[in-house]
Amino acid sequence: MTIAKSVYKEIEHIKPGKLFSYQDLDVYAEHSDAVVKAVNRNVSKLGLIKVKKGLFYKAEVGRFGPMAPKESEVIQYFTKRESRTVGYVTGPALYYRWGLTTQVPAEVTVATATSKQEKANLSGLRITTIPARYKGVTSSNIELLQFLDVLNNIERIPDANVDDVSSKLSLKLKQFSQSSIEEMEGIATEAYSERTKALLGTFLEHYLHHFSEKLYRSLNPTSTYYFSYSYKMPNAKKHWHLIFSK
Repeated sequence: MTIAKSVYKEIEHIKPGKLFSYQDLDVYAEHSDAVVKAVNRNVSKLGLIKVKKGLFYKAEVGRFGPMAPKESEVIQYFTKRESRTVGYVTGPALYYRWGLTTQVPAEVTVATATSKQEKANLSGLRITTIPARYKGVTSSNIELLQFLDVLNNIERIPDANVDDVSSKLSLKLKQFSQSSIEEMEGIATEAYSERTKALLGTFLEHYLHHFSEKLYRSLNPTSTYYFSYSYKMPNAKKHWHLIFSK
């Protein structure tokens, strides 16, 4: 069987609306140049829509013509690799999903463990990937990473009140198990900024009455960090070097 025929056969079995790249085709590993040529020369014949260089999907035809992939399919492409989780939604789209802001995001930002940065635009849905701070992304620690990302940007969430965001995050924090809290402490210590570690330590002590020795020892005792909500948290300054700022 020729490379072209192998490519056609594989593409036949890809469901409409699912994004794929050259690398997703089995024969690409051994015949990369031939695969690229076979796909690019036969985009129309194969019923493909080109999103950007090297990225395609098979159009699903509805009552009003070809349909773009569902948002969930697009996000899955950027967050999964061979059934392995490599990324997660963060930024404004996350803030909106968690009810921290009412501002509808103009694009979806995906943090990935891969170093490759990508952009795609499908029928108004803009996707941008950025490097994740913590490279050990798994399906089980996504919410922990998202929580830390929100803490990292807590005062930069659009159309949001810091007091309100803190209150909503406290409810999220109370849902985590003890083992998840310990895992988040380790991730923060390894991959996040000093201020984010201080904020996490403050939140854990204030809302869960849990003093994190791991986070406390990881901070520079001579440094200070600013947080506009710290005046409402008794030990924010004493234990975590957080100083009130307007």
